[in-house]
Amino acid sequence: MGKQTKRSRKFEKTGGVKGRLEKGTITNKGKLKRKRRENGAGVDEGKIRRAKETADEQLRLEQMKRAENNFTSKENLGDLDLESFFEKTVDELEQKSFDKNKDTSSTKGAGEEKKGIMQENTSLLKRSEKNCEKDAKDSSDSSDSEDEDADAAAERMQRQMDKLGKTDPEFQTFLKENEESLLDFEAEDDIIQGEVDEEEEEKEEGGTVVEVTDALLKRLDQGAFKSHGIKSLKKLLSIYKVACNLSDPDQVKVGTNGNRFHIASSKIFDKVMMMTLMQCHEEFSYHLVGKGSKKPGKNEQAPEDEEESDGGMEEKEDDSDADKNSPLHPKKLTASHRWVEIKSPLQSFFKSTLQVLMEGKDPEHLTYILKALGSYIPFLTPLPKMSQMLLRTLTNLWSAPLDSSEEYQVVRLNAFIRIRQMSITQPFPFIEDCLKKTYLAYAKRAKYGTSAGVTSVLPTLTFMGNCIVELYSLDFHSSYQHAFIYIRQLALHLRAAMQKKTPEAFQVVYCWQYMHCLKVWTAVLVQASKTAKDLEASRGSDADLLQSLIYPLTEVIQGVVRLVPTTRYLPLRLHCVRYMQQLASASEKFIPTTNILLEALDLKEITLKPKRDKSKAASRGFQLALAIKLPKENTLRSSEQLEACIGEIFLLLNREVDLYRYSPGFPEFTMVICQRLRKFSKTTRNGRWRAFSKGCIDLCERYSLSAKSDRSKLHEAPKDIKRLEALKPSSAPSMGERYDAAIAKEKRLEQA
Repeated sequence: MGKQTKRSRKFEKTGGVKGRLEKGTITNKGKLKRKRRENGAGVDEGKIRRAKETADEQLRLEQMKRAENNFTSKENLGDLDLESFFEKTVDELEQKSFDKNKDTSSTKGAGEEKKGIMQENTSLLKRSEKNCEKDAKDSSDSSDSEDEDADAAAERMQRQMDKLGKTDPEFQTFLKENEESLLDFEAEDDIIQGEVDEEEEEKEEGGTVVEVTDALLKRLDQGAFKSHGIKSLKKLLSIYKVACNLSDPDQVKVGTNGNRFHIASSKIFDKVMMMTLMQCHEEFSYHLVGKGSKKPGKNEQAPEDEEESDGGMEEKEDDSDADKNSPLHPKKLTASHRWVEIKSPLQSFFKSTLQVLMEGKDPEHLTYILKALGSYIPFLTPLPKMSQMLLRTLTNLWSAPLDSSEEYQVVRLNAFIRIRQMSITQPFPFIEDCLKKTYLAYAKRAKYGTSAGVTSVLPTLTFMGNCIVELYSLDFHSSYQHAFIYIRQLALHLRAAMQKKTPEAFQVVYCWQYMHCLKVWTAVLVQASKTAKDLEASRGSDADLLQSLIYPLTEVIQGVVRLVPTTRYLPLRLHCVRYMQQLASASEKFIPTTNILLEALDLKEITLKPKRDKSKAASRGFQLALAIKLPKENTLRSSEQLEACIGEIFLLLNREVDLYRYSPGFPEFTMVICQRLRKFSKTTRNGRWRAFSKGCIDLCERYSLSAKSDRSKLHEAPKDIKRLEALKPSSAPSMGERYDAAIAKEKRLEQA
């Protein structure tokens, strides 16, 4: 058994549990009993009263002590008038300085003690001046007589300080070197009075409705653009916000959402819009990257006031003549000491402009705003959320489906110019957002690009497609990633149609939306190929990345051709042949399309006698460029359909021959063409078609003889020849140039 503790021995000595139970200190369960106090027991009211009196006495003594130490209390100086106050203060200062000057010791300790006394006197004088300023502010709200008393007191204070300079010149010298502002009373009074007046003016304006007039705009123009005042700039932008929200009844109502300005006439509205849009960018540039972005020196003062400066004011220099398309680093803008003050007005400007762009309906008004917005795009770099909002709004204007008039086309053009400018000036990866949003907007709009909208939708889609080609030519590295994803998406739709083989799956591929997407990606890759040719040593460049997508896109196009090889979708196959020839001419690669064209000549409908179609559609003619499929009834049986399809087949066949005329294997390439055309010429009964066949055969034979003659002069073996146009003379046009010339000739014939 272990050693018994002291506590255990004490517990047993006092009787243990039985002893505790007898005393009544614990219960039968072993818990301690608590003694209950009777009502009022243990409460000493006299003791509480005495403690309260003691606390009151201590509080009174502390207040008396605080009053004795208070420099401006009634027992000290607070009950004196202003003149006696300054006289007593100066007398005390003189007495202290006189007592300290008696000490003639030149030791280091004495010098430090004197310096401490001077600093003590300085702090004492500062406190007296603060009290003086407080009295001066209080007196400014009273009558004119009190103002005169404050001026007289300031003059007397100045005389007393002059007197102090005679009695204690060392102290005055110390003030001049360290706290010179304490000796200038009139300038301080003017600054205080000016601040008070400005605060009172703002309070008055904040509680009343301000009517925007020519005089107010002229004053703001002077304060914001000539004096570079930020307060005037903020007021102007507040008025601009009201002007941009006139269509919102909640915003127009004066007094709501901080609105205290009212625009009554259209003339004032036009002036506000012109003044803000045409001049505010100069102030943003001045305060963020110009002279205003630098911190002022000791003798310089930052332009805060909106009052007109005197005639000695320097003329405003144009610090923002830089190119609008040159990017500004966000750190350069945020490094300005004015950024905190300019950030809020800058955001207010863009929010107001977005509001009017989203709700504006007048094309001329929208065009004016979009043109003026170009000067403000570089300042969006430190505002990424605002950039995304503006990009979304510009994309909606660029792809707006409601208005297809010629006037609105100018709005589309200016909206795209701003999108392109943002993609150049905004930090990476903002350009990827531009590429994504514009293509998705184009694909959504291409759904309605049918033959029914030949006069409205198709011209708009052509313009939008050209815009996408321009945008995807800015950064080939980012463009490659997006092009790869979207071309792969087209391939996935094609694979799903091949696997399911249902009418719904075929309809996803055989529609105008899918064809327009193939068309735009063909144009993008063609432009990349042309750019790669213009660049020297293009091997390994970003343009080659896009060129590598020509093969998968060609495979997708050929898969579309083979998906439903029926007569009704002959126009769609001819469109695909055009796309592949366009890719071949730009990349100078061999992409054969001859089999697709020759198979079309084997259709049985071509050998049959055409029927006469007396419908209204037949009288208007059949436009192959606006169709992807033929009608269900009498498919390829009318003379209009046959003439359009056969003419397109021979046009593309002749273009195919012209593209590969300088290839060393051209004679073998045309052998199949000549055999099939001779057979077609014998079986057809249409004299015009026989003439087409004979012309194409003669062209093939002429180019074949020339190719045989030129390739006999080559020193390389056929397997060593890697250039497609190895037989092309140096003065002859390239494949791309010949293709462009053929397209231009075709357009001239159509217009004629």
